[in-house]
Amino acid sequence: MKKTILTIFALLFLSTPLFLAAQESVVSENAVTEDYCHVYFYPHLLNSEDRLQDGPVSYGTPIRIEGSTFLIWVDLEPEMRFVHRTLYLLLSKEGGVRIVKGEWWPVLNGKQILYGEESAYAVLSPINTAGAGQDNIGIFIYPQELYPYDRLVDGPSGTRFKIVDNTLLIWVDMLPRAFFTHPTAYILISKEYTRVEKGGWWPELNGRRILFGDLNKTGIISPFVLRAQHIDNK
Repeated sequence: MKKTILTIFALLFLSTPLFLAAQESVVSENAVTEDYCHVYFYPHLLNSEDRLQDGPVSYGTPIRIEGSTFLIWVDLEPEMRFVHRTLYLLLSKEGGVRIVKGEWWPVLNGKQILYGEESAYAVLSPINTAGAGQDNIGIFIYPQELYPYDRLVDGPSGTRFKIVDNTLLIWVDMLPRAFFTHPTAYILISKEYTRVEKGGWWPELNGRRILFGDLNKTGIISPFVLRAQHIDNK
């Protein structure tokens, strides 16, 4: 009976705006000019009172923050010193998973962040976007990159996600308290693409469940360097 109730609840949840936000995140195709990119994890959660914008205070583009939000910033051309291609990934319970294209370094509350030596952090995964007992999402960062020969599958459903370049996996548990099928999102970041795939289970990598239980507690250094491999594994 308990399993039936949880399954029905999960199916209802799939149609909510939260999950649709994750599904509607567009694939971002990026032409390659360098063979690597940097992925930055801001170590503090943002909230709706924070002012985030892409670029200088005087003319940067504002980026809205919905609720308690975890910020990931991808610098696609780390050697550039002026306008260049970047991506903002915003993860929250209210806004789901959002991808915003940028052209500058991020500015938070009037101060440039994720730039220079002071931007080096150690980030612990999983990350919860709310305090204990509150409604939240779980954000899990796999501590090493995936390669084109790796097999990434969405649990028992068997849905396989194609890996065509060195890729960083971030798995978002939309309903951390659920024990059966429920909404999840797979964020796949590489030099050539950043995309969001919907899921319904915990991830399995090369036949082994990952990001589940005590073994999911890992650390990662920000910025994380991702190098391109350019292999098409059909």
